Amino acid sequence: MIKKKIAEIVAWSLAGATLVGALCYYNFVDKTIKSGVEVGDICPDFTVSTYKVENGDFALGGEEFTLSAHRGKLVVVNFWATYCGPCKAELPEFDQFQKDYAEDVTVITLDGELSHTQESLCEWLNTNQESVGWEDFSITYGWYDDTVNKVYNLLGFTSGALPATVIVNREGEIVFSKEGSMHYADLENVLVPLMKY
Repeated sequence: MIKKKIAEIVAWSLAGATLVGALCYYNFVDKTIKSGVEVGDICPDFTVSTYKVENGDFALGGEEFTLSAHRGKLVVVNFWATYCGPCKAELPEFDQFQKDYAEDVTVITLDGELSHTQESLCEWLNTNQESVGWEDFSITYGWYDDTVNKVYNLLGFTSGALPATVIVNREGEIVFSKEGSMHYADLENVLVPLMKY
């Protein structure tokens, strides 16, 4: 009889502890784990550092880029990395699109590699053969510290795949999101219809 009572008390205690644990997780812990946003959501605002070009070289100290400051324009946010061949291959197409549609579109490309500081990425841009001519591009080059400013995750990406692109309409809503390469024609297909509004 006593053993049965002890077994019941233990069973009820375990059930209660499990219930309390589940309630704590779903009401507190789970809410701190954000998976980002999706197409149709308002894009969260963010601010990142950018580079400027001085005397034909990239330099630190470009104006900060804040997404909300570009309301009224279509914004293409592209994530790339120095080790990513497809990322580097698509940048000239993003640049040409920016030049062709400058009145309607702002293109910013962001590098958040943990192996680079803002200074070392600037050095890479200035000394690497693959980036020759990029100083003449019209797109904005930005850098973000992924340990502090988790822009990649904030905009809905969680896999770490690159390149990745988000397109935001004039009202700040995400209208397109893709992990993988983009080409000029892809940008036209998404953005040109939005220019009519």
